[in-house]
Amino acid sequence: MVRAFQAFASEKQLQRLTGKFEIRSAKDYAPLPGEADYQKKNDVPWLKRFAADGGKVVISGDTAMKNVPHERMALIELGFVVIFFESQWSNWKFFRKCALLLHWWPEVARKIKKPKPGFWHIPCTWAENGKLRKVSTEDPKRLKFEKPKRAEKRPKRKAAPRAETVVKPSQFEFEFGKAESSNDRQPAPAAEKR
Repeated sequence: MVRAFQAFASEKQLQRLTGKFEIRSAKDYAPLPGEADYQKKNDVPWLKRFAADGGKVVISGDTAMKNVPHERMALIELGFVVIFFESQWSNWKFFRKCALLLHWWPEVARKIKKPKPGFWHIPCTWAENGKLRKVSTEDPKRLKFEKPKRAEKRPKRKAAPRAETVVKPSQFEFEFGKAESSNDRQPAPAAEKR
């Protein structure tokens, strides 16, 4: 995908629309086994090399990178603008991924032109005038457990006093003169046997 966008970046029409950018692959900076800073399955060494070479923006298809503590910390400490995709993007095929990135390229270019360190997500939508979504640089696992406290708890409302229940007398009670208020009811005397 990097090679596809390197080809797009050399197109004059795209450069006029979004600006001229040099696109590099992480592979260009990744240390090889045997080099002093090589660490298997670790992105920190290439991030350090990229930053030392003047790199400012990381566009990553590795949607889990922000969840790996030492990699997230390196992205923050090195002052990168980091643009991630939503997690479902990882399950897409090559052409759909390229199409989505090309669709969002004008917004990505805006972030590149004025790089302010932070994390952004490219939505997995095709909105015409959409914006990249700013996301926290904090540890997502910690944020999940530390839910923000409500600014102020509202006092519980007291329930309104209940209206007294009125029991309507039945037709039987009217006929035999037994209609009384529900509070004055007393059990009827037992019938006498003859």
